[in-house]
Amino acid sequence: RLGRSLSEQVSARPLEWGRLVEERAFEVLGLEYSLVSNVTIEHPEMPDVWSGSPDGVKDGVVMDIKCPSTLKSFCQFYDITDKESLIDNHKSGEQYYWQLVSNAILTNVDKAELIIYCPYKSELDIIRGMAQEQFLKWVEYATDEQLPYLLDDGYYNHLKVITLDIPKEDKDYLTECVLEAKKLLLPL
Repeated sequence: RLGRSLSEQVSARPLEWGRLVEERAFEVLGLEYSLVSNVTIEHPEMPDVWSGSPDGVKDGVVMDIKCPSTLKSFCQFYDITDKESLIDNHKSGEQYYWQLVSNAILTNVDKAELIIYCPYKSELDIIRGMAQEQFLKWVEYATDEQLPYLLDDGYYNHLKVITLDIPKEDKDYLTECVLEAKKLLLPL
């Protein structure tokens, strides 16, 4: 009813970082992916209450890219292999999972990829150049230590793809939840 989010965003920096670095992640992914994050997809039967903007698609798979602004969050993501470990091991895991389910419904697929990206230290100058183009001075002038990055020859790969099967039961459950919410939002 407010027409805006209820969350109390103290800093826009994590959001700005994610949007900026998502572009770099997409460059690293490869040509089989199509970026569609600028397109809003409406549910065919409930366009008034259900829409979404997945980050990308490829043959039979919808994907969402997460570029954590902290190394702790990146590390929490890195060991995730399935729905249960996503929900159990990341503070936003349940939210991310249901976002993937929603996007799978909207794109009519049964697989989703949660793609996690954190730049290598050697990529920081590329990131700073991208920040300059987008007038994100706080990234452009940040020291290496003020930005999340991975060691180029360290344990972690800068890109982690977590492929999840989206079961029909979860799609049905989410659809029922949206139908119930629609009744509350748009009474007859």
